[in-house]
Amino acid sequence: MIRTLITSLLVFVLFACGGSSMESAESMPSSYGEADMKMADDYDMAAPQAAEDPMPSPEAMPQREAKIIYTAGARARVENLDTALVKVADLVNKSGGYIASQHRRNNNYEHTAEMQIRLPAEALGATLEFLPSISVQIDFQNLDSRDVTEEWLDLESRLQTKRDVRDRYIEILRNRAQKVEDILNAEEKIRVITEEIEAKEGRLRYLRDQVSMSTFILELYETQEYRETGDTYRRSFGSQVLAALSDGWRIVKELVLMVITIWPLLIIGGLGVWWYRRRKRK
Repeated sequence: MIRTLITSLLVFVLFACGGSSMESAESMPSSYGEADMKMADDYDMAAPQAAEDPMPSPEAMPQREAKIIYTAGARARVENLDTALVKVADLVNKSGGYIASQHRRNNNYEHTAEMQIRLPAEALGATLEFLPSISVQIDFQNLDSRDVTEEWLDLESRLQTKRDVRDRYIEILRNRAQKVEDILNAEEKIRVITEEIEAKEGRLRYLRDQVSMSTFILELYETQEYRETGDTYRRSFGSQVLAALSDGWRIVKELVLMVITIWPLLIIGGLGVWWYRRRKRK
């Protein structure tokens, strides 16, 4: 009896709560109009759904690879310069690099070769480790690095922004520009932005080349015993006589030309001497 009464009471309470909830739901005014819904749909299409994808922790975020330019230099003495150059060229070819320039010079003391080598960044360390195996003495060896990650990321961000702006101007030119003035303005904007994009793309290509390929300035030299160099050419007596005759003939010609040049002075001088002698006789 008591159990039946309690069950009936619970059923009545639940029914009463459900009815009040339905009435409040039916009487709640609508807070979103059709324009607001359209705006929300547009926002959902343009913006990422941050509520569904919570922000990851710093540990979970992917780390950007550092962009570093490596430059190395070394000077070393070798036993045989030609043999060392062959070994260096073979190592460079196997590592995927190339010799950008090579200059040789010789003097009485040493034979020297200076090379500018471009190597993949990951092969630079192995090349520096290979240097002692072909050298008798290493005068110096250095390695410099320059971090360009910030400039790299800034260029990528600016490029993406300018590409988006250019795309919007192209869309305006295709679909919205009606007047000739609007078309010309849009084309001018597209031209200016395209030039800026090409300049930044060129800078980014340069950085990409410098990061992927390191520069190694290597100078190898082979010492030589000092030897005095004699005269490469000695003039014989006959050639000296001919040279003297030629010089004498040149002097004669110059004297004749000088006399011809000063003939007015010679005439005036002769007249002066004649007048002086005549007056003296009187």
